[in-house]
Formats: sequence, C-alpha cells, structure tokens
Amino acid sequence: MISFVMSFAILAASFAAAKSSSTTTAASHHKIIAFVNPSPTSLIFKQHHQRHYEHTSSSPLFAIPGVSSLTPETTTTFLQQHHSSTTLILFPQNIIAASSSVTLTYLSLLLAFDRPRGRLSIPDASNSLVVNQSRVPNAGLGLFLSKSYPEGTVLGTYPGVLRPAGQFYSTKCRMYPQAVGYSWRFTDSKYVLDPTDDKGNMNNFCFGGGSGDVLSNLAFKTILSFMKVGTELTRINEPPIGAGGCNVSARENLETREVVFTLCRDVFKGEELFLDYGLDYDRSGYAPRPVSGMINDDGNGTYLR
Repeated sequence: MISFVMSFAILAASFAAAKSSSTTTAASHHKIIAFVNPSPTSLIFKQHHQRHYEHTSSSPLFAIPGVSSLTPETTTTFLQQHHSSTTLILFPQNIIAASSSVTLTYLSLLLAFDRPRGRLSIPDASNSLVVNQSRVPNAGLGLFLSKSYPEGTVLGTYPGVLRPAGQFYSTKCRMYPQAVGYSWRFTDSKYVLDPTDDKGNMNNFCFGGGSGDVLSNLAFKTILSFMKVGTELTRINEPPIGAGGCNVSARENLETREVVFTLCRDVFKGEELFLDYGLDYDRSGYAPRPVSGMINDDGNGTYLR
C-alpha cells in the first residue's frame, strides 16, 4: 500500500515540478530525449547543419528520475553521434529536488510503519544468550543463559514489525501459516508483532519490511539494514509438564506496543529460558516427560540430565 501511494506521489511531484518550469519548447519535428543531469539546467538543441543552440532554462517536459547522468563531455559526444534532428533535454534541478523530497517522505513512511521493533537489554547479550536445541520435545530451538542472572533482569523486548492483526492473519498467515507460531498477538487483539521474513520464516535477525511489499522489503535489507534486530527472544519455549515452571515473565505495554521480557526468578548458567504462552495456546502436542533444561559449562550443546 505504501509503495502504491508513494509511486503516485512521485509522478505527481515530478509533473508539478515540470509544469511550473519555463514554457520554452523545442520544434515539433525534433526528437526529444530526457536525461538526469545534476549540473545547472539547460536546453541543448542540435539541428540540421550542426547548428547548436543553448538556452538556459528549466525544461517544461516530464522526465523520469534516475534514468542517466550526463557531463558536458558526454553531451557533446551524444550530439556528434546523432545526425538527425534531435532535442536533448537535461533534467532540471527543480524536478530532482521534488523527487528527492518524495523519496525522503517514502523512507519516513517506511520507518513509521515497517521498521523492526525490539531490543536486547540483558548485559553482554551476544554472549549471555545462547540459541541451541531445546530440551522441550519437538520444540526445535530454545534459548539458554551462558551466565547466571538474578531475578528482575530485563532480557529485552519482543522483536518484530507491528502489523494490524486482521491484516496479518488474513494475508500473510494464509500464505505462510508458520508465521503465526512466532508472532506475538497483543491481548487487545488489535496488533501483532511479526518477527518473520517476507516468506514467514524465522531468521537470526528481523530486518523489517512490509508484508508482501517488495520495495519495502528491499529497502530494509539494503539501505536500512542497520536497523535489524536480533530474534533470540523468539526462541523462548513454554515448559512442558515437570520442567520446573517458567523463569521468564512477559509484560505488555499497549501504548508503546512493546512486550518486555524479565527474569521472574534467579536463573543459573546453562538453564533454558521458559515462558508461559497464555491460556489460548494449543498444548495438545506437548509430551509429559520432565526435562532438566540445563546445558553443560562448555556450551557445546551437550545437555545435563
């Protein structure tokens, strides 16, 4: 949706900038070619018998941003190579300015709606949090602590792009159902935090981007990639029966749309982190056997029993 709106805005801004410029036009029999040129605006005409005229003015013609760039040298070469009647119009500065303004507006909208949220607050997060095979049967990966931390330690906030719940479930989840398992739905059911990529898969980082929006996804994977957030907190599982209960609590803030994860008891080095998923979560696939939830001191993935 953002891409459609901004594409229309780019066309409108460029047309408006062009219309507001000089009304000087070339003869109708001339062939017209538009290029982007960052130098002062001008109209360069090549007519029969190699007569050249230059008229410093803004071009009244509509042109497309980002087509090419000409220097005085390449302009001369171009004119020498074309012996037919040709009009070469260098891209005016006012259209360049309008296009730049629209581009900044588009990026601002991306940052407002499609940016990745979430952060890791635990000290030395890159070394303290270890993603490894969970001790919960059939749970896949889990999250462990490589150091001991006291009760009340804030782990961080849940990562993901904030999306309207209705739109998320009716569009992305229909195509990629696995995205549901990693999303966090707020208790008012108005929004979800979606940490998955555009295919509904979980990666080590959430880059952001619009669900199904190609331009938005591309922007956040390239020029806005510095905004990516780690997805370690999405790996916290719910404890099966007999595992000793939860050691992490979650607190929602409906105003800021954040979910803060905090240790609800002292957690020792090697313990797996567990969180209560709530009353609505489907637990039919849980196995009854207890687990210790500990990894050994060397952190190589071998679990203590």
